[in-house]
Amino acid sequence: MRIIVNQQPQQCDHQCTLQQLVQQLDINPNGLALAVNQQVIAKRLWSEHALQPDDQVVAFQIVTGG
Repeated sequence: MRIIVNQQPQQCDHQCTLQQLVQQLDINPNGLALAVNQQVIAKRLWSEHALQPDDQVVAFQIVTGG
């Protein structure tokens, strides 16, 4: 299945979850936030959130400080 991650086309399994995508792309999940179709998905839901064809995923690092 084709999805878009940070504006780049990616292929993943038909039943791919956000957690599987993070593992597939070998991204460090510490401080990572994910949005699917402009909606932030809580990290606790990554293993349950199944991706759909042509979903737009944005991965970004959360930065704290002043």
